[in-house]
Amino acid sequence: MAARFKAVLRSPGRLAGGAFLFAQLFAGATVQAADGTQPQPTLEMTVSTTNLVVTEELTVTLRLWMPPLEGESFAEIPPVMDQRPPHFTVPFWTPDWKTSALTLQDPQRIPPLETDGARTAPVFTLNDYVTDGLGSLRGPLGGRDPFASLFDDDFFGRSLGPRPATFPFTVRRVKRGDVNGWEFTVSSLPYRAVAPGHVLFNAVQAKIPVITAVRTVRDRFGRATAAPTIKEVTLRTRACAVDVVEPTTVGRPASYCGAISSNLVVTASLDTNVCTAGDPLMLTLDVSGVTDLSTVVAPSFADVFKKEGVFRLDEASLKTETLANSRRFTWRVRPLKAGTVEFPALPVSFYDLSKRAYATRLTESMPVQVRAGVQAALGTLDDESADVEAFPMPDGLDYDSRGAASEPLLPHLGLALALFLVPPVLFTLIRLTPPVRRRVAAQRRAARRASAYAICRRALKGRDPDKRAAAIRRFFEDRYGVKGATVTGADARRLMADDFTDGQIAEIVGALAEADRTHYSARKTVVALVLICLASLSVFGASPAFTYRRAGSLATRATDEAGFKAAAKAYAECLQEGAANPILYTNLGTCELMGGNPRAALTAFACAERRSGQTETTRRGIRAALARQRNDPRADLPLTRAFCAPHVLFPLDARLLFAAGAWALFWLLLLLPCGGLRRTLVALCVLAFVASAVSVSVSLASEQIAKGVEHVGR
Repeated sequence: MAARFKAVLRSPGRLAGGAFLFAQLFAGATVQAADGTQPQPTLEMTVSTTNLVVTEELTVTLRLWMPPLEGESFAEIPPVMDQRPPHFTVPFWTPDWKTSALTLQDPQRIPPLETDGARTAPVFTLNDYVTDGLGSLRGPLGGRDPFASLFDDDFFGRSLGPRPATFPFTVRRVKRGDVNGWEFTVSSLPYRAVAPGHVLFNAVQAKIPVITAVRTVRDRFGRATAAPTIKEVTLRTRACAVDVVEPTTVGRPASYCGAISSNLVVTASLDTNVCTAGDPLMLTLDVSGVTDLSTVVAPSFADVFKKEGVFRLDEASLKTETLANSRRFTWRVRPLKAGTVEFPALPVSFYDLSKRAYATRLTESMPVQVRAGVQAALGTLDDESADVEAFPMPDGLDYDSRGAASEPLLPHLGLALALFLVPPVLFTLIRLTPPVRRRVAAQRRAARRASAYAICRRALKGRDPDKRAAAIRRFFEDRYGVKGATVTGADARRLMADDFTDGQIAEIVGALAEADRTHYSARKTVVALVLICLASLSVFGASPAFTYRRAGSLATRATDEAGFKAAAKAYAECLQEGAANPILYTNLGTCELMGGNPRAALTAFACAERRSGQTETTRRGIRAALARQRNDPRADLPLTRAFCAPHVLFPLDARLLFAAGAWALFWLLLLLPCGGLRRTLVALCVLAFVASAVSVSVSLASEQIAKGVEHVGR
């Protein structure tokens, strides 16, 4: 009978059969507690926490406790009939329930339950959610629908229409007092707090079908049967209030990164552990273990590096990247002194949800081997009132000895003229060479033909047999265009018959016969090549090497604006002595900027850029000078540098050579046959030449203006 009762309770059959069997088994039976009272169903609503911090999650749980069925054989059967499931009215599980403090999940997205084989978990109905699929085996949650069957009508064939959507319970035995009843639990998906505020979860109401008595009824055949009297008991929970707050500002550390977590993980690393003093290193900081990565910001390490005094952190170089499970921050740091130093442990603070207080994580310290190099990083000024850390800083000073050399801005004037004059001259020569060459060759052939006999007769008067034989052979080559070495006496008579007399022919034939009788041997002549080396006179002016070293010494010892101004003046003297190169101009710009003259620094960095093209050093120096000049630490480079990138990426001489190459290619393309491809290539060459010429002209004009400013300053 227990198996039959279980099958009826689990089957999706009609209400009458299940109610009839239920009444026959439990007519007059009641379940009483130890004190003699009948236990009643209870309903309660709980939340995982009532005080949330932003980004924290909570879950709302409903628990329905019902007393068990009477009888040992039915003790393991949940007292919930799928034909008459409890109905819950949950105001906050409706689409129109909104709050600004919590992110709303789909109210129907209740976590699915695992069922053992064909058994279905006990279900309940929620609000006004319905399903109307014919023969549907799954409800809106993907769970089993105990109302689903092959028929969507009642016993008399009348259509039932949409049916209530059912949702599964989690079931377990819970003992209350002396009664070991059944607890049915359903929990929502996590709600996440997104903003401070007060959230009220209104009371939940549930209608529970409870059997109160048994009565006698007649079925449709007139037979008397027993049927249960079912009373719907309405249960109601209390409302639940939840407060969402921001982490308190009291006691917030300076290294707070905005993370709210219970298990924060922080790691720091350098791209290399061996470097040279002044070289830029990349510091990478990874922050993980945070639910909402968008709240994580880069902590401030200014006090740490200022206290250590071994490394300088460039806060303006910060880059942020959001990975799959972490937030990554990268900075550029520079070692200030040589030796085996220790990169400090970095503190990263966060709000610990488990302790409800701020906590700090320290990264691992790292040993760094710093070699002494030709570049020295700049320390901060002694003047604490100047907000040095807020503005970007230039790179360090370069002590390379090449800073005292003189490098011309443009190639030699002769080379420049040759690059632009040779292509059209060559084009003209190539066009005119074939006809001129043909005409000259014809004239030379006519002249040699006319004077061949006279030259040959003069040579025959000599006594050297080799010269006489060579003269005869050259005569036949110049006069008749035949190979003189193969001409015989008969050939000579035949060739000369129309142009010369018999006496002249006999003279040539006799000389030819005499040459054949004489053994001819070519005398090898050794030609000695004498290489003449012209020693160029070098004009030496005053050497700026001493002034360059003195300027570097002044810049190293400088700790205030006056010291950097003195170093800038020494570098300017190097320019007056004839030195001009990117290293010198970069050092001059750095000292001018640290000395409080951003305009002169901008001019110096621009001069360095025209000689070396844009480098990381010149770009950072120009950005730092612009920030100081505009009094805006966040000032960025002008957009013209992005739109006209080749103008700043390449030095002036490279752009000039590119213009010369486009100019030469233009004249070369003119030699090709006419056609569409030639017109396209010619147009591209013209555009490239014009753009390069404009870029070179602008740079030359800027250089002349810079020299004028330097002259006025001196």
